[in-house]
Amino acid sequence: MAEATARLFRSEIQEILVIVIKEAYEQNFADLERAVAEVVPIRPIHIPSGRNAVELWEIFAAIEREIEPGDRIIFDITNGFRSIPVLALLITSFVRIVRGATLERMIYGAYDATRNNLTPVFDLTPLVELLDWTSATDAFLRYGRADVLADLARDQGLAQKLRRLTDALQTSRPAEVMKTAVGLKTAIDAERKTAPQQPFTLLLDRIDREYSVFGLSDPHQPTNAEAVLRKQLAMIKWYIEKGLYVQAITSAREWLVSLVVYHRGGDLFDNSARTDAESKLNDRSGVPLTGVPLNISDQIRTLWRQTIEVRNSLAHVGMRRNAPEAQKVIEKVCETCSKLDELLS
Repeated sequence: MAEATARLFRSEIQEILVIVIKEAYEQNFADLERAVAEVVPIRPIHIPSGRNAVELWEIFAAIEREIEPGDRIIFDITNGFRSIPVLALLITSFVRIVRGATLERMIYGAYDATRNNLTPVFDLTPLVELLDWTSATDAFLRYGRADVLADLARDQGLAQKLRRLTDALQTSRPAEVMKTAVGLKTAIDAERKTAPQQPFTLLLDRIDREYSVFGLSDPHQPTNAEAVLRKQLAMIKWYIEKGLYVQAITSAREWLVSLVVYHRGGDLFDNSARTDAESKLNDRSGVPLTGVPLNISDQIRTLWRQTIEVRNSLAHVGMRRNAPEAQKVIEKVCETCSKLDELLS
């Protein structure tokens, strides 16, 4: 298979590197060198046999240091010894990130599938693509960043939705998030049709469950005011889960204004209604908030003051003497945002 690889990809290969233990080198390398020397240069990478963790890391290092930034790699794992094929897959993933190398193909000569003297060569590169999808989906679900995931998406409708959703969430644009999330499920369904195997669809299902809950087709419609409040509250919780504390407290501040506007029967997106609500929230005379149920009026004002204090602390980026440490600010953000639920219920 090593010879077949050299001949199949002779126009693309500059050098063959053979990962080889001592015994195999002594028994077989000279024959392999004679077989391919006229086709492409060949060089051994000497490794231990991988009998313990130390040797496994030595193998990792031996392969990794041969790969230079910008290298394009074809891995033939047909004759891989012990766990070498698994290591090859992991090293490939590692060097692509650290070295900026590119995996062109991962191939396997399937001798057991030989028919009529013809042996198929399987292209295992999609397995590496699954690693890409997995890490990109994890980044999206863990941190709310869909940049890499959007690049991987085959359906451009999904790619556009993911990028727009990321931008709207990162810049705290709840109405845009809601409108974008509405079409997310449709775009995910389109991507499912082109996804090669079930693992990809499972990742798509996970994205669907996480983000489709934000969807609302017309958040600016006054009759959707309560739905907007509930979905924005879900976004605030999402921000806390993702560690996006600036967005969380900024959204919490605006959510409290929206809550007052909602109880007063105003338009959540009307500037004058919001300005008037802020004025009432800032009033320290003790007069209850007009239009707001008495049982929550004081709670809203108290939480408003806490929210403003925490938001200002973040906005001033600690450029004050005796500014609270980051962990303390995070605790205050989480504590403040956790109290929003009871006001709506």
